[in-house]
Amino acid sequence: MITLQEICFHLNALLVPDVFSDGCPNGLQVEGKPKIQRVATAVSASEQVIEAAVKAQVDALIVHHGMFWSGDGYPVIGSKRRKLRMLLDHGISLLAYHIPLDAHQEFGNNWKAARDMEWGDRQAFGSYKGQLIGVRGVLPHLSVTEVMERLESYYDHPAMHAPGGPEAIRSIALISGGAHWSIKEAIQHGIDAFVTGSFDEPIWHIAREEKIHFFALGHAATEKIGPKALGDYIQSELELPCQFIDEVNPF
Repeated sequence: MITLQEICFHLNALLVPDVFSDGCPNGLQVEGKPKIQRVATAVSASEQVIEAAVKAQVDALIVHHGMFWSGDGYPVIGSKRRKLRMLLDHGISLLAYHIPLDAHQEFGNNWKAARDMEWGDRQAFGSYKGQLIGVRGVLPHLSVTEVMERLESYYDHPAMHAPGGPEAIRSIALISGGAHWSIKEAIQHGIDAFVTGSFDEPIWHIAREEKIHFFALGHAATEKIGPKALGDYIQSELELPCQFIDEVNPF
């Protein structure tokens, strides 16, 4: 058991949210009970995830996508009211780390994935408000089919592929989530393939016309990596039981 103050201090020191300009408050978003005995991590603070956290009797829920965003209105109504009430009624603290959990080079969505998939010569890539949050690397001249199969196996999600690059992929870059427009930065660096979560209609043409492969593996699927890794760290280093709450989200 540790205190809420201790876990907040530890995670803020680990993920350094103050370094990043973000569209949401990082760190503690909803204060629950002062003592933490059980923790869960998840991609998003959805109603389904919070219901699962209540059922699991956790004291703290740590997510990538929290409840509050800079574009939100002030009224606490609808699903936001229901979610907030569940958290408060059950004393569950909600912590969120958005861009910090994309960028972290040990537990982040991008670097962890690149290490797991054994990309060589890994380097920071992908500028977001002055900070590099993604990763680039090199492959041993794999075919397009081999790369797509590896991505689909790793993320357990079908890939949307816009073909345009070379037959053998050597250089590759990744920014998880909704970063499809960062394909333009990959093009500027002469990268063979760009990987992210989301996609949009113009990306098909951009990939084909600018001679780059584009792979979209799902916003949610590409952002499970960091919360899972952070949960493993919490269980190992802070000695707190921690579970990952998954939910079906094909987007």
